[in-house]
Amino acid sequence: MNDKIGPQLLAAFSSIIRRARAVETSAESTGDVPSSVIAVLGPLADNGELRLGALATSLYVDTSVISRTVAVAQHLDLVSRRPDPRDGRACLLSLTERGRQALTDRRNQRLRLLSSVMDGWEPGAAEALLAGLTRLRDGLAPAKDVPAAA
Repeated sequence: MNDKIGPQLLAAFSSIIRRARAVETSAESTGDVPSSVIAVLGPLADNGELRLGALATSLYVDTSVISRTVAVAQHLDLVSRRPDPRDGRACLLSLTERGRQALTDRRNQRLRLLSSVMDGWEPGAAEALLAGLTRLRDGLAPAKDVPAAA
């Protein structure tokens, strides 16, 4: 990577993240589920029941952060908590049906947004973007990566 393209890539990537957050914030202002809670629902949908620590690890955040977010998700009836039968001190988290629907709704909203942006792209461009983003994601992944989705 040369001195010109590196800063341009970084700026484009940062701008995409800011714009995506703005879209999420706009959705939340209409009474939708907060993005932080949606982020918690993805790994539960993808992996089934998880302990709090495993959920935190999958999202690359501290357990205390996830604990607060899970409390909100529970209050909204999106996540349920039950004692871990192997260790009574721990609990297992899982999606409720309402949580599964909230995640599906948000993913569909995001897919509609992507489709509206990419509809006019030339054939093969979406596949090329996916290949590049996948390569970038995999290059950034820690050695013991746990897949995270939202």
